Amino acid sequence: MRRMLLLLAVLAVTSPRQASAQAWFDSILPEKSFDFGTVARGSKLTHTFRLVNTTNYDIHIADSRTKCGCTDVKIGAHDIPPGAQTVIEATLDTTKFVGFKPSGLTLVLDRPEFRELDLNFSCFIRGDVTLNPGAADFGSVARGGTQSLVLNLTYAGGQPNWDVTQIHTISDHVKAQGKALARSEGTAQYQITVTLKPTAPAGFFKDEVTLLTNDPSSPSIPVSVAANIQAGVTIFPSILNLGPIKAGSVVTKDILVRSTKPFKVTEVKARSGDLSAPVPETTQAMHRLKVTLKAPAKTGPYHAILEIATDLKDEPPARMTAFAVIVP
Repeated sequence: MRRMLLLLAVLAVTSPRQASAQAWFDSILPEKSFDFGTVARGSKLTHTFRLVNTTNYDIHIADSRTKCGCTDVKIGAHDIPPGAQTVIEATLDTTKFVGFKPSGLTLVLDRPEFRELDLNFSCFIRGDVTLNPGAADFGSVARGGTQSLVLNLTYAGGQPNWDVTQIHTISDHVKAQGKALARSEGTAQYQITVTLKPTAPAGFFKDEVTLLTNDPSSPSIPVSVAANIQAGVTIFPSILNLGPIKAGSVVTKDILVRSTKPFKVTEVKARSGDLSAPVPETTQAMHRLKVTLKAPAKTGPYHAILEIATDLKDEPPARMTAFAVIVP
């Protein structure tokens, strides 16, 4: 009887903690699976999962493992303070496969405690449609320019008069056009030109071109678009992780504001939170600013955003984000 009572007491203590731990890890990943749908063979499919730290503790991504050699993973930030988030970018190469293809990855966390979390994705790869190259990946480009890439689409499914009827993009920052190069009975070749417009914002940019066809069994073909658009003015570090800060206290940190040519800082403005910095009077290619954060009285996760405007023509304000945990 004593052994049974002891067991019941242990279960009563541990069960609520286990339940809350399960809910805690579920809440940091808003999306855990994704279906790309039907795609052309050779496509390089990219999807971005978000990890949002909804807790009062620092989260650290120690490692990641893919479930297939055809999958590549890029992690934005490995340290995620409370209130912050990071991205996990998964790319699936469909070159060697046909038909239904499942894949995924496992995130390994070691803070605030060890845990492995699965992210899964899948697609159906058409064997009669190929795309080369597999995505419109512009790589690193300067903001404000116009860049174009050409992709070749080949159909060999035997359907008479198979055709790409329309081309759509998600945003207005990308333009896509199609041109038929050759056609014979049951085959067709197209040239798809994807153009990145000067209006595309700085940072990691992602879009998708959708090719609509007259094939009733598979009416659309997605094409991934990606670019790393470099701003004319950058802040280092662009993210300040200040850790625990006492409520009502004042913290100062140095940041660097840089460009490839001399410039003048015209305004420093807090978009949220209580952040400030003096405006330097000099004109040079790099400025060192002393940023001051005044912690609020309310405890818990806290973040603030600072924007720095310059006299560089057509250059939007550079942005820095500060994260902290306000403690008593």
